[in-house]
Amino acid sequence: MEPAYSSGQGGALDTSSSSTSSAPYQIHNLETVAEENEATKKPITDLSVELLVEDSTKSQLSKHLARLLQRFVQRYQQELEISSFDLLFMTVYSVALETGFIPEGHRILYMSSRLQPIFASYDSNVVWLFSGIVPENFYSRSTRSYRLDLHLLGSDERCSLVGIKSGDLLVLTFTTPNRVDIPGRSIILPVARYIPFVNLHKLGLCFQNLKELSLKLKNNIFVPIRDALCQDDDAITYPSLGGLPDEVVALLVKYLDKKTALQLSASCSRFRELTKHYRAQWFA
Repeated sequence: MEPAYSSGQGGALDTSSSSTSSAPYQIHNLETVAEENEATKKPITDLSVELLVEDSTKSQLSKHLARLLQRFVQRYQQELEISSFDLLFMTVYSVALETGFIPEGHRILYMSSRLQPIFASYDSNVVWLFSGIVPENFYSRSTRSYRLDLHLLGSDERCSLVGIKSGDLLVLTFTTPNRVDIPGRSIILPVARYIPFVNLHKLGLCFQNLKELSLKLKNNIFVPIRDALCQDDDAITYPSLGGLPDEVVALLVKYLDKKTALQLSASCSRFRELTKHYRAQWFA
């Protein structure tokens, strides 16, 4: 079944035709999203900040995953009995966002070159945006399966994420339907290993082994296909140290000795400023 996405989440509908699809796109201004995201950030010196799904704990989920799950529960709690399969598939979707994939039917508008991503990878503003937009009609009761159509940030190539229930297992398949040269990837997830029970009032208590889950998903299905797509687009290069967000650079700087920090600061003006700023905070 074809998924649809709710509108009115800070974007405007563009009804102009597209070279890849006649369906309207929902356009999002990332400048506005960045301001909202910045307002929710913890101080960079707070080492308890959960940046990714794999950083989550029972007491504190990553802010993007927590936001997505809260919106999901608010949207569907009155319509269906939310199961551990539903929560797991939403978690898989959150990891896909972290890896650089966004929902089909949406486009990002960059009003400032400062916000333009260099790499088709993690962008905290993009993840924050889509963690607030809950997918619609992503589950088929007749086939007991989930489906989301995604595309890589900066690319028009459609990818299909399908999840099928099989006993207490969730079988995931991630493919590029229009690219026969890129093999699909599959993985089987034992649901009880990651979500042993459902507690909609305290969502963090539902989860365990999230670091294992996140790394499995990234290493086995999302990153291989992302890298295969990146090879075909000269405008999107592979992630590197320069593509890390400032929050991650701050954590790395904390563990550098003085000599290594000086070497990092000499590599470019951005790292010179970040190293000077964050070492002054860490070792004040």
